[in-house]
Amino acid sequence: MVGVFRSADKTSGVQAADAIRTRISQDVTPKQLWVLPKNDITANLEASGFPTNEALAPHDARALAQILRADEYIVGNVLRDSAGMRVDAFLVMTRDNKLVQPLGSYRVDKADKAAGQISKDFRDAQKAFQHERACVNAARESKYDVAIAAARKGIAEYPKSTLARICLAQALFAQKASPDEIIKVSQEVIAIDPRSKPALQLAYEAYKAQNNVEKADETLLALVASDPSDQRLLEQIANEWAASGKAAKAVPVVEQLVKDNPGDPNYLQLQMRVRLAAKDYKGGIASGEELIKADTAAATAALFTRLATAAVLDSQPQKAAQLAAMGVQKFPNDGDLLGTYADALTRSGQSQQAMEVLTRALQANPKLPGAYGALGRMQAEAGQAAQALQSFQQAVANGDSASSVALYALAAGQAAMRKASASKAKADYEIADQLLTFADKTNSTPTSSLLLGLNSLSFGQMLLTEAQKSKSCETVKQAQGLFLVTQTTVPKAGRDNPQAAQQALTGLNQLSPYADQMAKAFCK
Repeated sequence: MVGVFRSADKTSGVQAADAIRTRISQDVTPKQLWVLPKNDITANLEASGFPTNEALAPHDARALAQILRADEYIVGNVLRDSAGMRVDAFLVMTRDNKLVQPLGSYRVDKADKAAGQISKDFRDAQKAFQHERACVNAARESKYDVAIAAARKGIAEYPKSTLARICLAQALFAQKASPDEIIKVSQEVIAIDPRSKPALQLAYEAYKAQNNVEKADETLLALVASDPSDQRLLEQIANEWAASGKAAKAVPVVEQLVKDNPGDPNYLQLQMRVRLAAKDYKGGIASGEELIKADTAAATAALFTRLATAAVLDSQPQKAAQLAAMGVQKFPNDGDLLGTYADALTRSGQSQQAMEVLTRALQANPKLPGAYGALGRMQAEAGQAAQALQSFQQAVANGDSASSVALYALAAGQAAMRKASASKAKADYEIADQLLTFADKTNSTPTSSLLLGLNSLSFGQMLLTEAQKSKSCETVKQAQGLFLVTQTTVPKAGRDNPQAAQQALTGLNQLSPYADQMAKAFCK
């Protein structure tokens, strides 16, 4: 079958096709090859409602060839440029329109004058036809050696054959030949037809097998360029790159998908995911907001959580709070979303409101990961040290990271320790002691041990002063217990902070004798 060539006008493409059809019919006998008459083609087009003077889309051209029982068909382009007119012709296999044999590009002054050369090049390409068919049939039966031999015969008969080479490369791939062999044959095809999708796909798989990431990605981009309308391929590539940490490369691919399918929720969701993976947080949030407008069903609690988190990562706490608030309005009892909302409020300076939201979140989901730790942090910053300690304890009980919770408790304990040093109040020392003891037991570090020891030393010293006035044996005993903690914990920090550790132990050595003397005097 010879289809109408694509052209800017509605005459050149028809003239080229008519001339090629006539010339091939003259050059080849019907016993060798049957060329479908123009009447058969136009009758089918008219019956299906297609224009008869315009080129068909690739899938429509293939469908027409199938209806007319053609094994192969010729299509092409007629282009006018500054140098005159150029006619490009391609032979396509009906069984798979990705199997293309370029026939050539021809400079002419009129479109129909390319017919003679196209007919000759078509007949030359036919020399490989039977061998390519033999290769395909043998490969289907897993007779790969036979397939490879047939393909090589086809190449010998017609050295420019892309079709025989594609079959050869596919047989080598199925035979698990080395990537180098497959790449060699694929590149021979690509040299003849840079847009050959089968050759590019085979080369891509072979480069991946070699772990040649750079060449694999380069080939994948060429594969996309060969057919930008293949949306399934574009989606596959975008997903693959996003999942493998190469989201930035996937951005242009997915942008094209969204451009070609405006308002499509599936592609907006993919665009959001790829942009966020590429750390384009503003772009990802914008895509997410468009997705919510396009498909209200897509506006899940998880989506709002994801967008609010992206805003936090982009240093937009107020935007994060706004997005989370929209989500909470729709999903008032979703623990994860409430936790994200509380974090956004905290970052935007609304701590009290954040604690209220987080308390609601824990009511909705008492096992919400990280929630008790976050609440404890807020409570500590608000000066609610006792409540913070309870929250930290619950966080560890819930299975939160012990090291993270201990770090928050340590920071809270250090703040309480500073407060106690200023106030000299027993209650302040006690809460500092409880927080620091919890931090050190949960995840002991040189810092936690040193701070616990220093607080115990200061607390014990304060108690000695109090005991001296009250003559209380119980108070002295409490001070001695604190000094024992200092004696036990401070040496653990000796290597990391030798100066502070030595000063603490020197102070301990000075205070301990006084405690012993008081104990003898008051504890009778």
